Amino acid sequence: MIRLFVADDHTIFREGLKQMLAEEADFRIVGEATNGDEVLAQLHSLSCEVILLDLTMPGRSGMSLLREVASNDKWRVIVLSMHEEDQYIVEALKAGAAGYVTKNSALEQLILAIRKVIKGEMFVSTAASQSLIRQARAPSEPLPHTRLTPREREVFDRLVLGRKMSDIARELGLSIKTASTHKTNLLHKMKAETTTDLVRYALRHQLDQRS
Repeated sequence: MIRLFVADDHTIFREGLKQMLAEEADFRIVGEATNGDEVLAQLHSLSCEVILLDLTMPGRSGMSLLREVASNDKWRVIVLSMHEEDQYIVEALKAGAAGYVTKNSALEQLILAIRKVIKGEMFVSTAASQSLIRQARAPSEPLPHTRLTPREREVFDRLVLGRKMSDIARELGLSIKTASTHKTNLLHKMKAETTTDLVRYALRHQLDQRS
């Protein structure tokens, strides 16, 4: 018996989906939710194997919700979505989804997805499924700041905080020339032209003193 949990805020869609899935002899609907908070609250007390998750529900939703739900290896998550864009699908798979089925897919596609993911496989309901799965499994390109040397990172942190080069050199026990060389090198690695570019980067990636 495959135990399913359905999370979708559209009542007609959710009820219809439950009814159709219940016709499969080895499927059992063990719970449902209409928003992200309900999903997180109920999962702690439920025993299920596959979660059918809409990412655009009220409250906690989107990739943040997906990552939290998918972080538990007790179940596999299949995203149900109206979005068909490759980028969105790959992002969902990278966030932990085992499957991705668009809401305009035939019911057979969802049933196949459930049977695939329960075996540990991945499933995407598009013609480019294998290509998308390979993209999702491919290692992510390291962020530029992770390529900095420890000394370059120290200079980077201080530049982002608005320190002058003379102060940075003094704090790190370097000559102005050496500190400036580190700045030049890190700007090159970060593909940045100015300190303002570094500040924007730090804000975009939520970097603090160190990350």
